[in-house]
Amino acid sequence: MLKKLLLLSIISPQIVYAESLKSNQVFVTEDLSAAQEITSTSSKEIYTAKDIGQSGSFSIFDFLSQHTSINIQPQYGNKASPFIDMRGYGPEAGFQNIVINVNGERLNRIDTVPQIIGNIPLKSIERIEILRGSGSVRFGDGAMAGVINIITKNTVEHSLQTALGTQGAHSTILNTGYQGDNFNIMLNSSSEKNDGQIVADPSGDKAKSKNNFNKLSINLQPTKNLTIDLSVLNTRNNDYFSNSLTKTQLLADPSQNGTGNEYTNNDYDTDSYSLKTSYQFNHSLGINMSYFKEDMSLYSQAYYGNSLQDYDTESFNISLPYHGEKYAFTSGIQVTDGQRKDGVGDVTKKNKAIFVEAETQLTDAILISGGLRHEKVDFTYNGTSSLKTEESLNAYEAGINYQINNQFSIFTNISHAYLAPDVDRFFIGVGYPVVDRTFNAFIDPAKSNTINVGFNYKEQHHSTLFTTYYSDLEDEIVYNPNSSLNENIDNSEKYGLEIQHTHMLGTKTSIGINYNFIKARIGRNAQGFIDGNDMPGVPKQTLIANVNYQFMPNGFITLSHAWRERTYDMGDFTNTGDKQQPQYRSTDLSINYSLKNISNFEDVAIFGSVANIFEHTNSLATSYNGVPSYYVSNFERTFLAGIKINF
Repeated sequence: MLKKLLLLSIISPQIVYAESLKSNQVFVTEDLSAAQEITSTSSKEIYTAKDIGQSGSFSIFDFLSQHTSINIQPQYGNKASPFIDMRGYGPEAGFQNIVINVNGERLNRIDTVPQIIGNIPLKSIERIEILRGSGSVRFGDGAMAGVINIITKNTVEHSLQTALGTQGAHSTILNTGYQGDNFNIMLNSSSEKNDGQIVADPSGDKAKSKNNFNKLSINLQPTKNLTIDLSVLNTRNNDYFSNSLTKTQLLADPSQNGTGNEYTNNDYDTDSYSLKTSYQFNHSLGINMSYFKEDMSLYSQAYYGNSLQDYDTESFNISLPYHGEKYAFTSGIQVTDGQRKDGVGDVTKKNKAIFVEAETQLTDAILISGGLRHEKVDFTYNGTSSLKTEESLNAYEAGINYQINNQFSIFTNISHAYLAPDVDRFFIGVGYPVVDRTFNAFIDPAKSNTINVGFNYKEQHHSTLFTTYYSDLEDEIVYNPNSSLNENIDNSEKYGLEIQHTHMLGTKTSIGINYNFIKARIGRNAQGFIDGNDMPGVPKQTLIANVNYQFMPNGFITLSHAWRERTYDMGDFTNTGDKQQPQYRSTDLSINYSLKNISNFEDVAIFGSVANIFEHTNSLATSYNGVPSYYVSNFERTFLAGIKINF
């Protein structure tokens, strides 16, 4: 392991942070404190509302796929609930090894349905924070690869935005509210639709999507030390996604139907409620409490069958943060109760955890951090039979940052993380959509030990973040399409390097590079997995590059390019398919211009973008018994233009 880290550490070109160079602070809401980037003991990739606005992206899926290091692909054509991979866990299981939070609430489901991100309006996001190789103590179950925190805007804004684009793309976003002395009320509403790039199926439906989002938030501050936040949210997603293509069909015409069958249609209907309160006893000690409840139904229609699944999720969190002059300490309790009901039976997954974490400024140059977590997970199934099992799991993290000067620091951290199986892993097949459920076996939890080593350099005109890492896994969880079984594989390992660099050229031009190299090797098991094979679907190299030019005081133009290397097909654990998964390529251009103090308007912003300028064909390749199938996602040039008015 040390030889691998030393080898990676000598390959240290310069790199970037997506954060603005004008700010030295990273305010990560789930961290112990608002720590400076230069003193962090872990690796963070951060994108602000400015970065998102200048990207020209239509949806959060588009932004993550074209402007971040995350390996994200549609789930068999479904962009609303996509496959998300970080640090080489693969598209099929990668999303379960990443915890995704929106304002502190988990999006991870209890089954094999990936996190539903399609109902989050991109323009409502204030920040996206990607914590790589850390977060197991605070976030627990599933934080093996890391954590993605999505923080939405929480200020009263009076604005109206509309955009139009090719393939019937259209969005309307309304924000309004009232700001009082000790309270505010905010209403956020949006409607987005896209007809998709695929031709119509026999029923006349295209591979289209529609998303309606409505959120009411009330923030109260009855006293100086007490805050109360309430929110009510309703989202409705209706998505059609295309059928698979053969390689011949993909090369001939990626817009065709493929099988000739009707498209799969997923209808997501979600209602959620949250209550958060914080009280500060004194300048050092406080208490934070939150309650979250979500009711969601997922109705899926496909040519091979229909299914209806109802989800009920409740969570309760309490934490006690204590901040001293040179140290911070947080302890907490987290409880999550998830249930799914369908035509075959009821399944539940209940998580109960306690954690403690701390950081201290040992000297002016040395910051150390650490934490422990214990979590109990209970599973039940009541259907054709009654089953029950439980797991008792532990996580820990420790890190150190040595600040050489105000601009340069080196850091290292270690973490032990785990993934408790989802409720579908105990049965034969993927379990979705549900037509039958045959018990296979209880799958063991996956566990990982990860070490990160890196440095952070940040000054006025450029910033560099470099990280090398190595992860050793026990009982990695995967689905084997050839056996239709969910299986554990032992002795897997993942190692690589991550480079981010931003550089200012003069006063108006900035360039950014985000490069990842990863080697993800699977282990072996009794079902015939071969030790040392590549994890299918994981690109060894990923490159995101962009140039931003300020052509006027309030005008910016951004050119970006995303590239991911070819991989073995998802499911090709034998590595015999000669890397049928195409490389991902997309070159995009966006322009943003703001007009200040126009008539009675505070601000008028005009924006436009061209995505996939060179019309590269991108798709997800899957393998079943050596036969590849392709699900296209981005193969045509698309245009988008819009206007946002702040009143």
